[in-house]
Amino acid sequence: MFRGEDLAFKSQEEMTRIRGNQIAMIFQEPMSSLNPVFTVGDQIAETLMLHQKMSRSAAMKEAVELLRLVGIPDPAMRAKQYPHELSGGMCQRVVIAIALACKPDLLIADEPTTALDVTVQAQILELLKRLQQELGMTILLITHDMGVAAEMADRIAVMYAGAIVEEGDAADIFDRPSHPYTQGLLQSIPGFEGERGTELYTIRGTIPPLSRLPSGCRFHPRCPHAKDRCAREEPGSFPIGGDHRVSCWMYENDGALAVWSEQLAPVQTGETEGDRT
Repeated sequence: MFRGEDLAFKSQEEMTRIRGNQIAMIFQEPMSSLNPVFTVGDQIAETLMLHQKMSRSAAMKEAVELLRLVGIPDPAMRAKQYPHELSGGMCQRVVIAIALACKPDLLIADEPTTALDVTVQAQILELLKRLQQELGMTILLITHDMGVAAEMADRIAVMYAGAIVEEGDAADIFDRPSHPYTQGLLQSIPGFEGERGTELYTIRGTIPPLSRLPSGCRFHPRCPHAKDRCAREEPGSFPIGGDHRVSCWMYENDGALAVWSEQLAPVQTGETEGDRT
């Protein structure tokens, strides 16, 4: 759903007008996202010529300004270069410039820092936050890095096997991780304290193929708290306070939550047991 309309029922012509214009995307591997036989300036200008109906000269001038916007030094020179002449971080900035060319309302960022080193990752995330504020757009960030999610997101939706299992405000998700899968994700992150040589927590089993999803709750074969009902029925999304919702049978009502909460594994957050509520 986008602006109250179901995109699944849009024609290809309608989707062509939406993609790159109202909704744009940043892919996780910049070197495979850019065409190696065209300059980066040409690739930015192409989007402007297609959606904004700009002339080539006007589009190239705007491409230089977009490169400046995303923090690339000497943008006029860089616009004439090919992707292989730029570093990975610069290529990712070019991909961001292409995505921002038409000032989209929604920017989908698919693992935008995966292929970059840690220092460049921080620069790209800071750039995205700055651009989001300056341009007033929404960013849908897809990531497996909980640290990135904590730094970037206002709201978080945790997905497992194609379904949302928990969603809510970012602070609430980290303060009160409630679905067993969310708890497992957070427990698997190594902390700054602890004995060296201790084994990291792992979620048992493997993710099922989407062509052969288990019956009932998709997570039940790997869940340490699974009951018979979990294998038979898929849980709904139950509110547990504010905008926080969890798809797990143990939150169906307060009575079940009281019984099951005693079995939940504690999540290591740096607090002592006495600090937990």
